[in-house]
Amino acid sequence: MNKRKFSKIGLFVFSGVYCLFCIALSEAAFKDSGWGTRPAGMGGAFVAIADDANAPLWNPAGIAQVKRYEANFMYARLFTGLKLYAGEDTTTLGLNYFSFICPTKRIGTFGLSWANFNSTDLYKEDTFSLSYGRKINDFAPSLVPIVFLGLNLKYLNHGYTLDERTVDDPVFKDGNSAGAFAVDFGALIKPQKDSPLSIGLSLKNINQPDVGLDKSNYKLEDKVPMEIKAGIAYQSSGYRLFNFLNIEGFTPAFDFTYRDEDMNYHLGLETRFSPVFAFRMGYNLQEITMGMGLNHLMGEVFGVQFDYAFILPLEIEESSGTHRVSLGVHF
Repeated sequence: MNKRKFSKIGLFVFSGVYCLFCIALSEAAFKDSGWGTRPAGMGGAFVAIADDANAPLWNPAGIAQVKRYEANFMYARLFTGLKLYAGEDTTTLGLNYFSFICPTKRIGTFGLSWANFNSTDLYKEDTFSLSYGRKINDFAPSLVPIVFLGLNLKYLNHGYTLDERTVDDPVFKDGNSAGAFAVDFGALIKPQKDSPLSIGLSLKNINQPDVGLDKSNYKLEDKVPMEIKAGIAYQSSGYRLFNFLNIEGFTPAFDFTYRDEDMNYHLGLETRFSPVFAFRMGYNLQEITMGMGLNHLMGEVFGVQFDYAFILPLEIEESSGTHRVSLGVHF
């Protein structure tokens, strides 16, 4: 078999593993993969909540709600039990996410985040984001609804790991990675101060950046489509259930997403039984989810947050699900 055929086999391996990931999510490159564990446990219904370090890639306007410094790190291995092969070797799919939120008193709230999808020794995507959010009522005190606005400036980069079968392929003659800048816009509105109702809107990849490998003899265009997210949430105060169970807070949420002619809806619920413990569950057209959170305060300011989520895919029978864990701190 000649070298050209070997190259085609290598590209087929790349495409097969990556397309499996894309098919599972019903999207193309740089699909928002539900970054963060708390939103994932709620089925992806988070656009109208977005009140912690998970907010940057959900709704950048939401970071303006954060009152203290927050950092969060998430890890997930996708589709446990599903065996993927790259030639004779097995490969795994993983997600990583890190964010840091820095509120200021006068000029708004800033955020830095990194999101990563990787297929072991084959392919990876990285999203680096600088976020800014501001409460508009600071400029217009007479404005009745509470309005938060936010922006993301992102750099999207993806790359392939080459081997002896693909290193000489003309497709990769000028390099095995490509990147582009993208812009997101977000808004979050509450009808009035301290209202439990909130409405969120997030427009992602507004400029539809091209992250394709652009070569002299090839034009591999790969535009990231704009994604629209809209949601509503109702964060109720505590009450007593069945005369013996105290509920600290109860938040149902609904999100609608549209990307590249594909639509999805997300139902989520977060119940806080105390300031320490929260239980979550959710559903969308691709997944059934559940999760929990533990918040441990160390003094009046410093706290540690641990979150876990289990995601059961509805379209991949061979997988026993995805486990996500995250660790956060606020101070």
